[in-house]
Amino acid sequence: MTKNVTAHPNRGLRIEKVTMVHHSGEFEEYAFTSGMLNILTGVRNSSKTTTLKAIDYCLGDRDGPTDALGAAVADGYVEISTSLRLNGTPHTLARSLQYGRMNKVIIDGDERAVDTFSDWILSELGWPNLHIPKGRIAATATELTPLSFRNTLRHIYRNEDSWTDFADKEMEFIRRAVVSQLLGFARTRYSNKDFRLAQAKRRLAEAQAIEREVHESTRQAVTAIAERLQLPPAGSMEQVNTAREEIRTQLDAIYQQRQQLTAEINSIVQGGAESAAAAGYDSSLTATYEETSRHLQHAAEDVVALQQLHEEHSHSAKTVNSEISRMERLITSVEFFDALPVRLCPACEQHVDPRRGHDEDACYLCFQPVDDDQRRRRAQIEIRSLKSELADLQDVIARTAADLHTARRRRDELQGRQEQLAERLNEERAAQLAPFMTALERFAAQIAQLEQKMTAFPAIEDILQRRVEASQAVTAAQQALDAIDNEPAGPALHGPSPSERCAVFADRMNSFLQRYRENWVRGDVTISDSDLTFYVGTRPWNQALGAEPKVLFFLAYSYATLFIAADLDEECAFPGLLMLDNPYQQGLEPDVVRAILKDMASAAHMTGTQIISTQALPTPRDPQTIREIKMPKVYEAP
Repeated sequence: MTKNVTAHPNRGLRIEKVTMVHHSGEFEEYAFTSGMLNILTGVRNSSKTTTLKAIDYCLGDRDGPTDALGAAVADGYVEISTSLRLNGTPHTLARSLQYGRMNKVIIDGDERAVDTFSDWILSELGWPNLHIPKGRIAATATELTPLSFRNTLRHIYRNEDSWTDFADKEMEFIRRAVVSQLLGFARTRYSNKDFRLAQAKRRLAEAQAIEREVHESTRQAVTAIAERLQLPPAGSMEQVNTAREEIRTQLDAIYQQRQQLTAEINSIVQGGAESAAAAGYDSSLTATYEETSRHLQHAAEDVVALQQLHEEHSHSAKTVNSEISRMERLITSVEFFDALPVRLCPACEQHVDPRRGHDEDACYLCFQPVDDDQRRRRAQIEIRSLKSELADLQDVIARTAADLHTARRRRDELQGRQEQLAERLNEERAAQLAPFMTALERFAAQIAQLEQKMTAFPAIEDILQRRVEASQAVTAAQQALDAIDNEPAGPALHGPSPSERCAVFADRMNSFLQRYRENWVRGDVTISDSDLTFYVGTRPWNQALGAEPKVLFFLAYSYATLFIAADLDEECAFPGLLMLDNPYQQGLEPDVVRAILKDMASAAHMTGTQIISTQALPTPRDPQTIREIKMPKVYEAP
């Protein structure tokens, strides 16, 4: 390295303290120093790792408190907060552990949805807020995904699950984007012109495929309709309109011819002067038919009236017969009803007492003398009168029946006469209209055929409209592709090129690893600027390294991030912070780890950065660069 190392105490992210508030209002607070290695020490379950998780949770973790911090912390505290500086500006981030506010990040007292936290902190740090293709190859990716602050945080917060990989559960396309962001060329690499160009090409290809399919299917459909209805071939809207006008002209001409023919038929039917002179036509036949119809109507009315009169006389005769029968029954029952007292006056309906005083042979109502013979004679007189009335009624009924028979016979004669005249009239009219029927039938068939053709045009237009829309979609896709293709190049990269930046970062890693050659493998670290693959010698790092060298590799990677600002420029996303959870991993010798921690503490002091680490082993001693923070609280083991 030829470039002098410059401290950057105000650039990037620094943690000043973490506060954890109990339900009782009491709180625990841990302060951290910049430009040093802060080591959290203590026995197992003394909240060392929990403190790092608390910082991580305040930095926008979307998990629930139990998943992010553990059940003991989620149940034992109501709030955690982190005081930090972003590019030298102090802020306080807090997360409530109470139900209803868990998905909020409280920034300087203002609540924000955790989903918006990444945009806020990227803006505060001055890091590019990018969307990257969701896939290794931009041309084959189908969508974009945000490159969030959390993606980069996973590279500077190395928890116990990520000592053998760049970040826990990280996709390769995200890893490449994070490295390019750290090294300062993500803004130019992820202008996403290649992605958008590939998307536009795919859309154009899809539109063209749809156009071909639509063109073929519409051609077949229109051809089938045209052949079935004998229409002229129509391959465009203009041809459809031309064919429609031709059909409409033909239809109007046939309508006019039919109207003229109908006028001639009406003149014949109505008995016009020309039709009256036609050969073989009896002009008086219509008048005779009308006169017969009038006589038939009168005859029918007479039959109805006589039927009604006959029914009334018959009803009267039945009534008289009933009265005669009643009188005869009365004579028979005189003696029976003689002893039956009358209790109600038949005239005024007053109650009559049969015990009132009256002569033995007198009526106790009117006191006139009565006997059985007088009652019988009176009834017989009534019977003779009724029989005389019945004889008269029977005579009237007989005459009415004779008249009704005569009226019915005349009605039937007139009805037969009318049917004969109607048949003759129809035969003569049919004979006169016969020459016109063939023409009328021909006109009707032609009109039906032309109207069916007219109804087919809207369907053809709908089919052809699909072709127009498909062609418009192809044109729009081609225009979009041309617009993207003609876009100016993305923002220019100032300073070193991507390959130079990768070389600088690899050199810093190699300078670190040079001091631990006994624990390292043969070969230097190099970085391919095209796909940001890290090589050790000639092989990718994950193929060349075992477990212990991998831990050393990531310590070197973390070490190099401390020098990004000093080695590169303002384009890089300088974190200024490392969080290392228990770097004693994968059998790497404790003495080696302590030596590495001293080198990293010296680097933090040199660059003005900050390292927060946890460990259970004895702490390396260097009061100027290493600060030990002993954790007083011990949780019960789960």
